[in-house]
Amino acid sequence: MSPPTEAKGLSFVLLEPGPHVSEAEYHDWYDTEHAPTRLEIPTFYNAARFKAVDGQKPTYLTLYDLSEPSVADGPEYQAVRAKGSERDQRLLQTVQYLNRRAYTTIFNSTLPSASASDLPGKFVCYVQMEVTPEGEAELNKWYEEEHVPLLSKINGWVRSRRYTLHNDFTRASESGDLGIPVYKYLAVHDFSVGQYWETPEWKAAVSTPWREKVVKNVTGRELRHFELFREYKRPE
Repeated sequence: MSPPTEAKGLSFVLLEPGPHVSEAEYHDWYDTEHAPTRLEIPTFYNAARFKAVDGQKPTYLTLYDLSEPSVADGPEYQAVRAKGSERDQRLLQTVQYLNRRAYTTIFNSTLPSASASDLPGKFVCYVQMEVTPEGEAELNKWYEEEHVPLLSKINGWVRSRRYTLHNDFTRASESGDLGIPVYKYLAVHDFSVGQYWETPEWKAAVSTPWREKVVKNVTGRELRHFELFREYKRPE
């Protein structure tokens, strides 16, 4: 399920079902109704849902590759949402937490030998950061010239992508009370095996002198780890 080369955007959705929605209903809704209807939109290329392996909440993450970030809340998306079933409308209001954002792609590095079956990775981590204006150029340079090349040495690394925030579409009624931050920069790293964060290569990638210089200008950071839960394909 590799994104087409023209995938210039990402729809990023964090969701926690919470105490008022059963796991069974949540999964049935998402698998048979919610994700499939969104993949009827031509500019939504694919979707993958992940489940947290780090013990943190929200528990679920969905990533949709987009033709461009603006389609994440464009007319076609709004039409699909407006036509949603009673259950779709109800659950969107009942889940404990829902955060939906759109990002613009700024960087993509993929293992040269990776095939379509290798993507998305069986595990992903995301790192979002806020950085001072004077630190942005150094952050981008470090990420692309040192950090990703070092991450690519980890056994099982498949891909690293970077994004900047286009918009946070979360409505106040959906945001819950989990206190999740939303920062400008997002990185998503795919791996074919888990426990990558315990390897010497991971530790080396996050402990260089250049990184120490970069983090002095970082004002916010969040790191999460997830395992692939379900893939969704566009209808033929």
